[in-house]
Amino acid sequence: REIQRETMNILVPFQRNIAAVLFLTILASFGTISAAQELEESQLAKAYFRWSAEGWNATTKSGAPWPSAGELGSLKSSDDDDTIWYYSASVDFLGNKAEAYGGTISFTLGHSEYNSLGLGAQEEYDLILESKVLNLSLGHMHIVPAWVTSSENVVELSEEGGWVDTESGESATRLAILRTLSTLTGMKIRGSFYYGHEYSFIKEVTLSKGVKQDLAWVRNDAHIDEICRALRLNVIACEYYGVHLMKSIQKVNMNKLRADYATQMRKRKEYEGKMDERRRQLEQDLLSEQADSVY
Repeated sequence: REIQRETMNILVPFQRNIAAVLFLTILASFGTISAAQELEESQLAKAYFRWSAEGWNATTKSGAPWPSAGELGSLKSSDDDDTIWYYSASVDFLGNKAEAYGGTISFTLGHSEYNSLGLGAQEEYDLILESKVLNLSLGHMHIVPAWVTSSENVVELSEEGGWVDTESGESATRLAILRTLSTLTGMKIRGSFYYGHEYSFIKEVTLSKGVKQDLAWVRNDAHIDEICRALRLNVIACEYYGVHLMKSIQKVNMNKLRADYATQMRKRKEYEGKMDERRRQLEQDLLSEQADSVY
């Protein structure tokens, strides 16, 4: 009996620990399955932040890591000064998301506390899409309203949605948006808005599909820009003829195209050089005639 009691004293805590581990494992699995089941057919990705950050994090404007934590349905972070930082999307929202063209990005963003120091909200991009593959960065300003505790925001992913190139400040074209979405390496939602301390949170981020497009010509193509330059097509013309260009790209000898383009550029420079030389000669002759007329 003494041996049995000692054995039970050992086994009972062990069994309780095993039961607790199994319970937590089943609970976590249920949360994962539930999240997967709630992804509707029209949605490409969604973040709930029920149990964790779900792969999301936070970074400064320059890309440096910024502390954040996800739980109980929101991703949270804070700051004590005018540092600009962003909530950065998980891999579920990245990659080839060309199907999102014409669709939307929706999210709820709010503040549990903030201090503007008597100043207005900081001017910066509220949402940024990046493609490091193609060196593209698109931004959107004035999405999240200032001075509110929480707001539900929906942003259209099209050339009419207010997107601009963050480098040039020019409005983003359909081509730029499609190519960025097809090679998406970063999606950032601003979390800092004020000059003083603030505590912000983000909830339920959803990336939704748009109307189906003929997108084969923008996917994984390294030559579209080169072809458009060789044919001297501007962005609008390149976009308009893009489908036909890509359908015939297999018939194009890229080495010959590069060689012909280089030859054309060389001949053009030679012609411009000759014209410059002729212009200088004419100016010299004119100066000589003027000098002769004076004497």
